[in-house]
Amino acid sequence: MSIEDTIGYQNNVEACVVCGKNVEHGGGFAKINHRGIMVNLCCPLCMEAFEKDPGPHMARLAKIESYRALKQPEK
Repeated sequence: MSIEDTIGYQNNVEACVVCGKNVEHGGGFAKINHRGIMVNLCCPLCMEAFEKDPGPHMARLAKIESYRALKQPEK
């Protein structure tokens, strides 16, 4: 996992799926539904990059979510 992949992961912070910028409390540009998954984007440039090729960004998001799930205490 690279440093970019950890942005938002440790503190469960909402982050832009493209660049990792914090978008908590309405700080993002857009929140879009991509195949049933809500994706945060911080600016028009990130939206353009995501729309061109969402694959790598969705893979990073899936990786972050899997690490978050592993970090959750078992009940």
